[in-house]
Amino acid sequence: MRSLSAVALLMAVPVATVLAQGAPPAGAPPTGPAPIARAPGETTVAGKCLFKEDLDLIEAHRRLTRTTLNNDAPAPFNPDYLVGRWTFDYEMPESALGPAGQISGTETIQHVDGCRYESATQAKGPGGAFTIKSTIVYDPSAHYLVVVERDSRGFDVIKQGRVGGDSGGYITHHWVAAPFLVKGKKVRLKGTTFMSSPVSSRVRTEIAEGDAPFVSLGTVWMQRQGSSGAK
Repeated sequence: MRSLSAVALLMAVPVATVLAQGAPPAGAPPTGPAPIARAPGETTVAGKCLFKEDLDLIEAHRRLTRTTLNNDAPAPFNPDYLVGRWTFDYEMPESALGPAGQISGTETIQHVDGCRYESATQAKGPGGAFTIKSTIVYDPSAHYLVVVERDSRGFDVIKQGRVGGDSGGYITHHWVAAPFLVKGKKVRLKGTTFMSSPVSSRVRTEIAEGDAPFVSLGTVWMQRQGSSGAK
């Protein structure tokens, strides 16, 4: 009888009352950490590419002591990440760009001013030594990166595309290159540059010769030398 009385008493209590016992009072502020947000505006900073609001957001991420939230504003790409001396060594398949074989070298990138950067690459492959001089320009409002390469092997490459990231700090540059000629043959390139570490990045490239479909040109791992860098 005691158990039946308890059941009857529970059934007599309005359902809304039971549910409300575990709910916060109406109008109560939400619990949990506040998400990181970017302040509105585009305040320029002398000598810097990014706006003050972007730099403040990057600093907020750097000081974070909790795990990132899904609604945290992602830290914007800072092209200063590129500055430094990078080394690479990879196996390249045969293509219009040269014979198959091991290619190794160094790329040194420096900040010129504002959103302009320059790089110099010295490399050696199965076809001999070559150099690449590059101009790099970033648009922080459009999150758009353009790289103009002047290759000593007799061609220029213009790579361009948006840069995006997530709240965990993973940055990706999806780029395509305007068609160019190598010894009279039309060549197209496209690829993805992944920047997930202050000390290394990797570039996946695809190539299409003439009207043929794109095929893999391999993945290049870039290793920063002498500095931990910052992203």
